[in-house]
Amino acid sequence: MQSEDDDLRIGVPGAALAPGRVPAPTRPSAPEGADGLELRPGETELGRPPQVPADLAELSRADLARLKLLDDEQAARDVAEAELLLTSDPTGLGWLGWFGSPIAFAALLGVTGVLGVFLFNQTAQLLHALAAQPEWAQYVGYAGLGLFGCCVLYAFVRFLVLYVRLRENRQLRVKGIKELSNRTRLRWLAAARTNEARAQIETYLKTYPIDTERDRRALEKLGLTPDAVARLKAVRAELLDHDKFASSDQWFARFRDQFQSVIDAAAEARARYWASRIWVLTAVAPNAMIDSGATLFYTFSMLSELCQLYNLRAGRTGTAVLMGRTFFNAYLAGQATEWEKLAEDQYDQLFNEAMSTVGVSVSAGVVGKVVGKVGAKVTTGYLNRVLLIRLGRYACRLLRPVTKD
Repeated sequence: MQSEDDDLRIGVPGAALAPGRVPAPTRPSAPEGADGLELRPGETELGRPPQVPADLAELSRADLARLKLLDDEQAARDVAEAELLLTSDPTGLGWLGWFGSPIAFAALLGVTGVLGVFLFNQTAQLLHALAAQPEWAQYVGYAGLGLFGCCVLYAFVRFLVLYVRLRENRQLRVKGIKELSNRTRLRWLAAARTNEARAQIETYLKTYPIDTERDRRALEKLGLTPDAVARLKAVRAELLDHDKFASSDQWFARFRDQFQSVIDAAAEARARYWASRIWVLTAVAPNAMIDSGATLFYTFSMLSELCQLYNLRAGRTGTAVLMGRTFFNAYLAGQATEWEKLAEDQYDQLFNEAMSTVGVSVSAGVVGKVVGKVGAKVTTGYLNRVLLIRLGRYACRLLRPVTKD
């Protein structure tokens, strides 16, 4: 029969307890399992029950629809921001936003009305003056006036037909592509937009009229020499080779510096060509209506050639601004009489002062009148030349496929 001490030592191998000592309770061994612990319902390893929000519930269909709407709005904002970075506004009216196009068309209507009233009055005065001339002079004057009007009308119709047939220009900004690639949030759009812009320029290259002999002759009349045409064909072949360039930035730079720059140089030469002719004609024209008509004829001829060189046309707002400036220049050319009088008085005064300084007074007044008259005509003709060159450069800015910056 075991003693009381023996009963206390049961289950404690190799340990002897002093008389009167009670052994400490031992932790039960963990059951076999994945974590070695068996938890009761509602318990966690942290020692507290899980905390769950009271209003937590599954998303309803309305919630999912609202989340999708928010995602779509954010994607639309990203696309709009990408469009602003990539698409250029060469008209200079982009800061007006939606009002840019209506304002441009309103200005066009106003200038057209003013020019129409001016030309009507000048034509009536010219016909009245011809009616007082001999019969043979009337026939010559009417025939010349009709031929002049037909020339102006032909230039306008030719420009209009060519303009309608061409594709509208969507100008690209190379800097915008680089900036789009640097933005982390919009980087997902960079590759897609870059490929889209590159495909647009490739379509332009494929449709540029440079393959047939007829096209080459037409370009040669516009100032592109055979060497320049050969250079355009070589650069186009390189640009259409997808394995030729390591990055899109190099591709766009090659197009702008080696293909578009050749067209830019020819366009600048054509603008100066027509500007020199308007200088001579408006300097010797005897009537304000002739000045306005000649300005319209040379302007429409220049714009037709520029559109042929670039094989593009401007957008709606750009076209309105371009036509408004055209008609405004024609109106200014018709108002050259007032400018000529002012310039004539200034030249006459300067000539008389110069002659009095050197002590020459014989026939100085007559010579001063002649010098003043000639100088005034040359000055007003040169002013028309400057205005036409500025208009040509503005048209080139509207027609370039890629911005020059």
